[in-house]
Amino acid sequence: MKKFYYHLAVCLCVIGGLVGCSKEDEPGGGEGAMYQVTVEQSGEYRSYIKSVVVAANGTTVVNENTGEKFKGTAVLGDEQLAVPSVTLSTEGSAIEFAVSGGVVDGDDGAVNEPMHWVVVVRKNGKEIDRKTLTFEDGKEIATDDLKLYYK
Repeated sequence: MKKFYYHLAVCLCVIGGLVGCSKEDEPGGGEGAMYQVTVEQSGEYRSYIKSVVVAANGTTVVNENTGEKFKGTAVLGDEQLAVPSVTLSTEGSAIEFAVSGGVVDGDDGAVNEPMHWVVVVRKNGKEIDRKTLTFEDGKEIATDDLKLYYK
């Protein structure tokens, strides 16, 4: 559990650094867009500890699986990521959009088969990025598992 909270803190710091201060937040700044990210999980994903943080500058983020709304930043932990697929969307236009995530081995003493993430990002309905990640048994905390940033 300690690993999970440490990793969650790292994810929040990464997102804060990416979205925190931008000149495009000022009047007349950058163009906004509607964003959506889907995290598809396969393999033995229930045996790993996972977290995903999605930040949207200037709008609300909606978990399409549950309808839950987050003001600016959505933090999903192991409980919310216990399903094969999670989709988060901006409710309005976002000037900046960032996705960060991480995975660590569940540390249960058992050897786990690998788990996989396919992360798809859409901007205004069009796919703009697709990342495929594989996590192996014994995976430790890292800050570079998933870091995506768009504007």
